Amino acid sequence: MGKIIMVSVRVASSNKPSTGGLAVAVDLLLKQQDINGIWLGWNGQCEEKAGELQTEDRGTYQAVTFSFTQEQYEQFYCGYANTCLWPAFHYRLDLMDFQAHHYQQYLEVNRQIAAYLKQIAREDDLIWIQDYHLIPLAHFCRAQGMEQAIGLFLHTPFPCPEILRAIPRHDHWLPMLQDYDLIGVQSHGDHVALQAALQTLPARPSSQQARATRSGVYPIGVDVDLIQSMAGAPSWMETGQQAEPPHGAATVISVDRLDYTKGLTHRFRTFDTLLRCYPTLRGRATYVQIAPSTRSDIQDYQLMREELESLAGQINGQYATLDWTPIVYMNRAFPAPQLMRMLRQARVGYIAPLRDGMNLVAKEYVAAQDPDNPGVLVLSTFTGAAQSLEGGYLAVNPYDMDGTARALYQALNMPLAERRSRHQTLMAQLRGQNLAQWCAHFLEDLKPELQVPEKPRDLTALPVS
Repeated sequence: MGKIIMVSVRVASSNKPSTGGLAVAVDLLLKQQDINGIWLGWNGQCEEKAGELQTEDRGTYQAVTFSFTQEQYEQFYCGYANTCLWPAFHYRLDLMDFQAHHYQQYLEVNRQIAAYLKQIAREDDLIWIQDYHLIPLAHFCRAQGMEQAIGLFLHTPFPCPEILRAIPRHDHWLPMLQDYDLIGVQSHGDHVALQAALQTLPARPSSQQARATRSGVYPIGVDVDLIQSMAGAPSWMETGQQAEPPHGAATVISVDRLDYTKGLTHRFRTFDTLLRCYPTLRGRATYVQIAPSTRSDIQDYQLMREELESLAGQINGQYATLDWTPIVYMNRAFPAPQLMRMLRQARVGYIAPLRDGMNLVAKEYVAAQDPDNPGVLVLSTFTGAAQSLEGGYLAVNPYDMDGTARALYQALNMPLAERRSRHQTLMAQLRGQNLAQWCAHFLEDLKPELQVPEKPRDLTALPVS
């Protein structure tokens, strides 16, 4: 077998903490493979003209990157991808903004990335494309004569038919999915929506090559052993003191990119409800919210950051004492080892997005726990993680602040025996759907002669000719 070429809209930096499940997963995946891997994508830089491909050797794989022009960044990335597709895929039609020239740039950037792929791909390579930014990419690869096996994995939810119909130009890019050999989604609900969309497509003209596009459910996992080793390792500063303060038995932690899909304002208000309804927690319970900024050039994200800062200040102003701050809000990323230790120290992992494709932080929180004294996962039912895990967590509706506050109170006061039992249930499932298995299952279905055992459930052939 040749190389595995991973393609995402952005390649994570080798010297900065990664944010977001895609960047973390792809980086860990390529570092663990015994094959010659390439990660192709944008380097995060804008230049006057799109430059040549740049290659960085990262030991187990090569990062091959390119720059955008300012116009491409604004119209492709900030435009159609992130102000039209992103809110729509997360069921926020009220935030969707469409501009026709943004869509043309969306197509043009995908056409250009296909040309880059053509330069570096050999006939026996596997091409694995990541996420919604690059939905048309296989179409442009086929137009350039590329016949390699090409798969697409969507880290976002896939919209149900009613939402899909509201997305401008969906009828143009949806047929392009037929140029993939395999499409993977995070959950059974997303798979049902994807199948419904593909089955509405008419047969292709006889002049075009028929291709059987298959789809399947591939819940992305985490590297359990790596997380446990990071979470359990001591971290000491030069002074000999621990780098992370011990939070103790009444700490609630959330880790999210700063994004409106995460429901952070709902969580802050829910914690306010918790303190109001359960006054015994005042002076004792602390909510730690880590939320590094992303897409800060988009106005909706700027306004959200201002709202969160204001809301945290209001709640702290109402309840704080000289020796206690209810909400600790940190608008920055942390290195993975430090973050895993912070997850381990918190009694409750509060993962309550309004909608999320998977949410790997939920799984990272479980994996980071001390099995002798584990914390409790409080998880939104609107995440892929809630569909891929069965039992062990406290399920919440993030729109129900009173109900979620009760779940947080239950988690903070849960007996040790129940916490251990729930943690064991979740850990057994994490072992059965870890990151390596996610990769192996997808690649085997993309190219069956790899003969990797344990194929995923719900793999469905969808003839499109």
